[in-house]
Amino acid sequence: MNRTTLNINHPDKVRAEAFLNSLNEELEVVSFDWKSLKQSTRIVDAAKLSNNDKTLTITIIFTESYGDADHIINANFIKGSVRWGNNGSLMYLVESSDSDKVNSILSIFAGEE
Repeated sequence: MNRTTLNINHPDKVRAEAFLNSLNEELEVVSFDWKSLKQSTRIVDAAKLSNNDKTLTITIIFTESYGDADHIINANFIKGSVRWGNNGSLMYLVESSDSDKVNSILSIFAGEE
């Protein structure tokens, strides 16, 4: 399995890569214009990844602080198929028609707190 690496400048980059690499998915970075999002000034950097058959999309948003995620999610229209969470200054959105896969990925990102 390929290791996922992110071209991101944020203190939580290595932690995000560890989460992504713990998934049982081949992921590739896809184009994402995060600066067009409302409240994008709260975003330090971001990356969007998809699996090979495009049935799963994970968006990682790096913020300055934990509280930024609520502002970002509330300011942007999010489709019903998107589930999100945050872990510290990492915000993650998971999209898939497979709800079991979404729940599994969200639990990995959430960690055991």
